[in-house]
Amino acid sequence: MEVDITKKVQYLMKYGLPGLIIIAVLCAGGIYYYQHQHKYFNVYDAQVASSLVASKARTNGTITELVVADGEHVEAGDVIAHIKSNITDDQLQQLEQNVALSQRNLDEIKKGQTVTVAVPSAAPAPAASSSGGSSASVASAAARMQRMNELFEMGAISAVQRDQAAADYQAAKAAASSSAPAASSPAVTYQTTTQPADPKAVQNAELQLRQAQAALDNAKQDAQQTDIVAPVAGTVYYASDIAEGTVVTAGQTVANVGNADDIWVEAKVKTEQGQKLRLGQFASYEIDGHKLQGSIQDIETAADKAAADKAAQEAADQALGINDNANASSPDAANANANQANGDSNAQSADAQSGTAQSSTATQGNPSPKTTTDTEDADVDDDTMIVKISIPTGLSFDLKPGMKAVVKFALNG
Repeated sequence: MEVDITKKVQYLMKYGLPGLIIIAVLCAGGIYYYQHQHKYFNVYDAQVASSLVASKARTNGTITELVVADGEHVEAGDVIAHIKSNITDDQLQQLEQNVALSQRNLDEIKKGQTVTVAVPSAAPAPAASSSGGSSASVASAAARMQRMNELFEMGAISAVQRDQAAADYQAAKAAASSSAPAASSPAVTYQTTTQPADPKAVQNAELQLRQAQAALDNAKQDAQQTDIVAPVAGTVYYASDIAEGTVVTAGQTVANVGNADDIWVEAKVKTEQGQKLRLGQFASYEIDGHKLQGSIQDIETAADKAAADKAAQEAADQALGINDNANASSPDAANANANQANGDSNAQSADAQSGTAQSSTATQGNPSPKTTTDTEDADVDDDTMIVKISIPTGLSFDLKPGMKAVVKFALNG
């Protein structure tokens, strides 16, 4: 039996095709409306954050003990770790010797400069050639001694070299006296006088003494900095590369201390996106497989946040007496300053022989430049804003600063 479906086909063509078109238009309109009323964007590099303050080593050394565990609560001033300083007793003894040498050098300069000059004699010179040669040797030794006295006054040579020149002069005089005929009279006489100390040389010697004393004081202080303490009350989070036996340098961050009850999710967004967000609006995010929701607590530029973090860290460092220029007080730097103050005898001898004592003195008169262990702050992106999102209380899992999060923002709030 044949079934006539012509009418059904005609009915479908008459009403079905317009119906499909209407449905398609409605779907497209619904999608368009949803997309324009519910715009979202995701931030995949967000992380859990807290108001962390770095706890830093105050001297170069090796960590011998971690007193508290990672994640443990501490109060401000509590000891976090013990450190063994690199400064040894031998180094302290060397610095004490540098101070003593600088003090002796200052005392010698304050005594004034002893100068011996040759004065022509009215008596005729001896006829003997050997006597004439001896007189010439004496004159040469006297001239050298006078030159060495002048170099010592300028700080270009050491007292040992000056004394050696004086000894050579006395030896030359003795040799001339023993070789000259008894009846002959000396062709040249010598006169020794003491000149007042040069104020500039005294000032340079005093500066060198202050530098040596400061290096000794800093080294003694650093040798006593065997504890790393918490700058503020909060939860301890050790740096990833810190363990017992780790070698650290002065100013290096050993741990961060933050309030475990005051944490949030921090997301970096472009300024164009941040301007479309508002305080109080909700944002959803996922942390370690847990889906959560919070509200936007703050929106600030990256530059403002960096400045606030830097100010907080500087205040904490100042409270603990941490000096960023820690390398300037290290034993190696202190010994370098002491060598500059007291002079390197070989280099100074070469300067004296080549007539470059003036430039050597000018170099010694200026303090050594100080160095720092801190690196320059990283460049802050001016086109970035920091969005802080609240975290619900009473979570069934633990959160720690640094945990990664994926945040979803709705642009319509």
